[in-house]
Amino acid sequence: MNILFVCSRNQWRSPTAEKIFQPVQEHAFRSAGTSEQARIKISAKTLAWADLVFVMEKKHK
Repeated sequence: MNILFVCSRNQWRSPTAEKIFQPVQEHAFRSAGTSEQARIKISAKTLAWADLVFVMEKKHK
């Protein structure tokens, strides 16, 4: 299963979640941000990759 973590700027929360879960070999993990200043900005391609998306706040949904 492909799992995506989303926060605003992809600096702390979503990358931290991605790193914490990386050792779980049964799934693939990525993170992205919703802001224009995001380190890795969320895209349609990233969303299409994900089977499951976790957002850090309601506004990210």
